[in-house]
Amino acid sequence: MLRLWAFVALCALMVSTPTVACSPLPLVLEALPQVSVVIQRDELTKQAVNARLAKNATARAAGFQQVCARQIKTMAILFVFDDPFGGVFHMRNVLGPLDILFADQAGVVLDAQTMAVYSKENPRTVYSPARNFHFALEIAAGRLGPRVQDLIGAHLRVKGVIPK
Repeated sequence: MLRLWAFVALCALMVSTPTVACSPLPLVLEALPQVSVVIQRDELTKQAVNARLAKNATARAAGFQQVCARQIKTMAILFVFDDPFGGVFHMRNVLGPLDILFADQAGVVLDAQTMAVYSKENPRTVYSPARNFHFALEIAAGRLGPRVQDLIGAHLRVKGVIPK
């Protein structure tokens, strides 16, 4: 009888323990084209990142939801809006902290924030620059440097689609 209880307890533990393996990227994210985004602060300081291009409502709604933390560390998503957008971004179903840059139509970074994973301490925070924007770049927190706010005023330039 003791062995049966031990087996039942082990099965319950296996079922209740979250998996640590990464799942494949959600199809909507996998299908997005990639572009190069150049972030330039001044004449000498610039960096380029490859980003998935989210231009339609479905891709923008999906974002980094259901993407494991290991994959988030190597990816970026550039959200593009046809008209000035005044909405908010959330971290529901996002498994790793992100930095987000909000830029106007000319690519000038209006605001930059770090978005924390939801927890008891951070239950449902939403993120917005408090004004309309045309672009939002999400990238793993810290990947652009230790103080993402230093990028306010920088320029984002989008270079062509990257061949697969």
